[in-house]
Amino acid sequence: MTLTIDDVAKWEPDHLTTAANNAGKISTDLDTVVRKGTEDTAKLGIDKTWSGVAATAANTRMETEKTRASTLSQALRDLQTAFTSQVDNLNNAKQKVLSLRDLATNPTCPAPGAKTEPGFRVAANGTVDANDRIAWYKENLNESEANRLTDQTSLDAAKWQSDIVNALAQAEAVADQAKVQVNQAVTKLQTAYDGLGDPNAVASQPQNTSTTPTSTTTSTPNTGKPSYVSSNHNGSGSGSPSSSLYSGGTSSSAPTGAKPSGDVAKWIEDAKKALIAMGYDPKDIDENAIALIIQHESAGDPYAENRWDSNWVAGHPSKGLMQTIDSTFNAYKAPGHDDIWNPVDNIIAGVRYSIDTYGSLGNVPGVAAVNSGGAYRGY
Repeated sequence: MTLTIDDVAKWEPDHLTTAANNAGKISTDLDTVVRKGTEDTAKLGIDKTWSGVAATAANTRMETEKTRASTLSQALRDLQTAFTSQVDNLNNAKQKVLSLRDLATNPTCPAPGAKTEPGFRVAANGTVDANDRIAWYKENLNESEANRLTDQTSLDAAKWQSDIVNALAQAEAVADQAKVQVNQAVTKLQTAYDGLGDPNAVASQPQNTSTTPTSTTTSTPNTGKPSYVSSNHNGSGSGSPSSSLYSGGTSSSAPTGAKPSGDVAKWIEDAKKALIAMGYDPKDIDENAIALIIQHESAGDPYAENRWDSNWVAGHPSKGLMQTIDSTFNAYKAPGHDDIWNPVDNIIAGVRYSIDTYGSLGNVPGVAAVNSGGAYRGY
């Protein structure tokens, strides 16, 4: 074993959380930029600003870049997961090693009024030395009592050493596992990055480019909510392009019947009651934050299905009021609330995920951004 107590004392696992948040932000920003570029290019054709072979080539190039960027975005999210998956284990391992060391080195007072006995010496590799305490016994106690306590102290030192060395071994195993996960994610990210190719490379174009833009006016950037589609119509929310502009790994899986009756406020209220029944503190369930997430993620449509980001391309689109993918929903759903399209069930899973991932609903990136005067961004 090469890991020492001094090494563990220098660990700062929470820095991984910061790195994970940065990776997640880059992924979200990348999705947003690529989506906007694809939509703006396609809109030139919809508005009849641009048509013909050159326009088709541009749309094809943008779709290619969207696929490549989505792969990179997913790799960033995998890196985010790799950073965060071992944070708790690293913190717990560090705490255990340092706690055992401190307990072993602390002086002890065996009885009221008795003199304080010196603690054990603990080396960086976990070796425990009882010589200071034994010497103290010989100096302050009679020979018989000193000999008796010396034998016990030697056993105590061996037990402390065993516990500390085992804690160091466990810490090293956790650190090794974290390294493996991060290295695998980095390799995947590098592969995705290399797959982007040269951004300055010009795609091969047909010789016939006689059709040119009929106007130099470009479309106005769409600064609204992310584009998604509902199973009840062919387009997405207000201002979003037709679903025919999207390609992904799956077709819509949303129900085709009548949508659940009720309103967002009532669904949030019912979800909050269920969460409180599960043991969540009512003050941790901020209805305003939930409503803000729903407004920006789905515009209150329980059958909303995202069809533009890396999740869609990968075949597992975000669904429902709070736009959770199936794996996230399944990980955070509550017993008896296992329908991702049910608005209350979706809110419960989304809230649990938000609290577990960000610590509170107020720390969800989009909520924090809006509350500080910025623009909402996906979580």
